Amino acid sequence: MEDRRVNILLVDDRPENLLALKAVLDSPEYCLIQANSGMEALKWVLKKKFAVILMDVQMPTLNGFETAKMIREREKTKDVPIIFITALSQTIENILYGYSVGAIDYILKPVDPIILKCKVDAFVSMYLHKKKVIEQSELISKRTKELEAVSIELRKKEAMARAVGETSIDTIVFFNEEGEILSVNPAVTMMFGYLSNELIGERVDVLFEFSIDNIPRRANVDTVGLKKDNTAFPIEVHLADAEVENEKIYVCTIRDITERKQHFAQLESLVVERTKELYKINKDLQREIEEKKATLNQLYESEEKYRLLVEKAPETIIVRKVKSDKITFINETGVELLKANSKEEIVGMSIYDIIHPSYHERAKKVYKEIEAGLPVLPYEEKFVCLNGDIIDIQVKIIPFVYGGEESLHIVIRDITEIKRNQEFIQQSEKLNVVGELAAGIAHEIRNPLTSLKGFTQLLNHQFSTESDYVEIMISEIERINTIVGELLLLAKPTEDEFKQVCLEELLENVRMLMSAQANLHGVVINHINQQTIHNLFFNGVENKIKQVFINIIKNAIEAMGNGGKITLETTRLDSKVLIAFHDTGAGIPAHLLHKIGNPFYTTKEKGTGLGLMISKSIIESHDGELRINSIEGKGTTVEVILPVC
Repeated sequence: MEDRRVNILLVDDRPENLLALKAVLDSPEYCLIQANSGMEALKWVLKKKFAVILMDVQMPTLNGFETAKMIREREKTKDVPIIFITALSQTIENILYGYSVGAIDYILKPVDPIILKCKVDAFVSMYLHKKKVIEQSELISKRTKELEAVSIELRKKEAMARAVGETSIDTIVFFNEEGEILSVNPAVTMMFGYLSNELIGERVDVLFEFSIDNIPRRANVDTVGLKKDNTAFPIEVHLADAEVENEKIYVCTIRDITERKQHFAQLESLVVERTKELYKINKDLQREIEEKKATLNQLYESEEKYRLLVEKAPETIIVRKVKSDKITFINETGVELLKANSKEEIVGMSIYDIIHPSYHERAKKVYKEIEAGLPVLPYEEKFVCLNGDIIDIQVKIIPFVYGGEESLHIVIRDITEIKRNQEFIQQSEKLNVVGELAAGIAHEIRNPLTSLKGFTQLLNHQFSTESDYVEIMISEIERINTIVGELLLLAKPTEDEFKQVCLEELLENVRMLMSAQANLHGVVINHINQQTIHNLFFNGVENKIKQVFINIIKNAIEAMGNGGKITLETTRLDSKVLIAFHDTGAGIPAHLLHKIGNPFYTTKEKGTGLGLMISKSIIESHDGELRINSIEGKGTTVEVILPVC
């Protein structure tokens, strides 16, 4: 059985590229022939006819440009469409050169399978229409030759009939130079209606509509004869001359060709009718070709609009097949979202390579529901970027057909910032609750403190005791009042008087103040890079900053338990100064580090979770920044950044 499939030649020196092209173009209507080099491609074009050739540019020995040029130089293959597919030769010079050597199109890798298949289908369609027009033309030529053969056969038969029955079938007239009829054969009666003796001595012109002088010698001439009743009919006349006894005698053979003329008229009518039919078919084919060209142009325009729509979309768009977890397409927005350098880094990866492991089971469940035809609403999960960053995303999945296969159109929106804002709002709500609670607590504490302080001072005045206990009691009451005042910062921060504070003196006072407690727990406090803050001042409230530093050192001492080292490191950063407190404690686990500083959250057994929160509030009121870094098992570093004068 004849193979009716259309031949398509795929030329690439890389087997994987040939396999990819074959997968995209696989169709029962196509015969896909593969060539691994330019030389092999030239051998194939000598053996077979191809509707289109897809050729890589970069190939060893004989590259795509050279191969295409040689194909174009061959008469039988000069019109075969050649599409260049390349990942390297993407400069405008290479593209123009590709068209100059005969390329119909120039596609850059990575190739969009839908666009490639549509283009190939269009060229195949044009090839089939051209082939059909050629076949129709060959059919017309064949029918014309058949008609000519019929005509020749008729002439042969007539000649044979004339040779066999010349005296009985055709009218034969003998006349002299004056045109007088000398004799006729009996066929004249049947053909013209005259008896033989009626024509003897008459002018031969009586048998014709014209003068016999106009008939050339020794040639068959179609003309018109006149019967006795003046009826005209078509005849074929053959005139010859001979000399008989020095007198020229003319022999005129006349054949009635009425039937032949009828046959010719029928044949001419058939030819005209068939020609009109073929003309109409050819015109319809031409119109169909023009429509296909217009459709192809619209297809290119639609593909370009779709590509621009997807590439410029603000959301990340990923395409994967339903039956495979491999990513087949991603737009530029997705490349930026996943912190990749190019699409090639992502295409071909498993979708589970970028989904956070904690969401794998959920994602598998969603994909099974989609495969079963169930609707899936937008949902949230986490992605792992190529640089290791973890981001929050919202996913919407739409089933569709891509490259002839059932696929998933996955729209991804980055909601990391939204999540952070939500956490900030929750944090603010917690701070408001803490502030209200702090205001209530301060109010309830200060009322009895007023009575205690007043009565203590009254007792000291009335009894004039010289004991130090009264002074200690008043001092402690003032300390409680001060702490309550700090607690009120959470409820309603007060407007403090800022003034220039010497950072070097402040740190030295804090170190000396905390040395006793540090020694009690076997902790050593060191200060390095002390010269970087010599005569360095900042605008602030000295007692509040001192409170922050004391709180940080106190937390470090408690974190180290029995023995360790605290290092104060100061660094000048242009218009700011960095004060870092390093300890050698147990450190804070990574999954808990982001919770440090939240209201009422603490890692200490008897802690309240307010100390670091108050410290952070104080530093921020000084236009500064407080940061915490920790490695479990190695220690914690608290960094305070303050603007300097």
